[in-house]
Amino acid sequence: MIGRTFELADFCARVGASTKEANVLRQDLVRGLKDYYEALYGYDRYGAETIFMVPERMSQPYIFGFGCRRILHDRRISLATKVATARLALDMVLYGSDSGIPFAFFGILGFLATEQQLSEQDLRYALVVSAGEAAPSRGLEKSEYLGFFRQLLRHETMPASERLLWSHSLIARHQDGPGGAETINLVMSDEGFSLGDRYELCSAWLRFRQPRLQVSLPSRDGSFRGEFIAEHMPFWVAHSPSWPLPMMVRLALVWLPRLGADPMKLCEEFISYTDSFSDQVRTAVAEIVAEHHASMPSAGLKNLIEQGIAISGSSPIRRKFYHLGTTLFGPEYLERATSDSSNSVRQWAARQKLKHN
Repeated sequence: MIGRTFELADFCARVGASTKEANVLRQDLVRGLKDYYEALYGYDRYGAETIFMVPERMSQPYIFGFGCRRILHDRRISLATKVATARLALDMVLYGSDSGIPFAFFGILGFLATEQQLSEQDLRYALVVSAGEAAPSRGLEKSEYLGFFRQLLRHETMPASERLLWSHSLIARHQDGPGGAETINLVMSDEGFSLGDRYELCSAWLRFRQPRLQVSLPSRDGSFRGEFIAEHMPFWVAHSPSWPLPMMVRLALVWLPRLGADPMKLCEEFISYTDSFSDQVRTAVAEIVAEHHASMPSAGLKNLIEQGIAISGSSPIRRKFYHLGTTLFGPEYLERATSDSSNSVRQWAARQKLKHN
């Protein structure tokens, strides 16, 4: 099927579909192809003629993903046929090809994992072949992507350090997809990973470097996927992402005190940070103060708040520090906010004063 014309009869035979299911599968494949064209052109470009293009286009892994997604969500299709279709999508992957990864690939993997049909080797193979793909959550609802991510974290037959490395890779490639912050919180709160490894991941994100994780490479087993993994996985381990997303920097700093770092020392180190992501860093400092102020000395807290107000060029961040000052040290800070250079901060302060009067 791969690299040649897509034949419906051949497809139905490969997934073990019943005669009754064949017509439903054809409908889903046509609708999936329509979804592809709508995503590509913004409208149903070929209308009723789309059915004639299925043999030519559905042999492409990326486009097949649209059809597979329709099939996996169709209640008329048996579970066995859905599993076989999802497995076929994994078999169709063409490593290194522009259209070689099925659309919504991680939703397909999540489905297989939920049905306990994704072995450790299959999961590792899928992660290796897709390691160069940007925006892994593309095409998925937030709940679907988080569902796959949870399945990855609990796939305990795979070593914890390797699961953590793949989690890091997925998070760093997430871009603006749904559920980014949730994936970070899932990883950092997972006690199945050692405290030291989670701390290391946060430190790596803050310092724009690769995490230093001890990942063991699996040995060859003679199978196609085993040999593929042995050949290509070392490259992706050595070239794991080193440049974080803004949310990674903010949440790394927020999580470090939860993982054992001294909150005051951390805030004092980063409050005057002026490099890339300075807004995210100072936002994180404000969040740390809000969460850990009870364990921080009063004089140090006040100094942090004063620096946050004086240094921050962002009015929303200054507002956070004014709010902290008001909460922890009284209305003097709210009064000062009414004279801030930002109109939005002044308006916020005026509203707050009205609430408290």
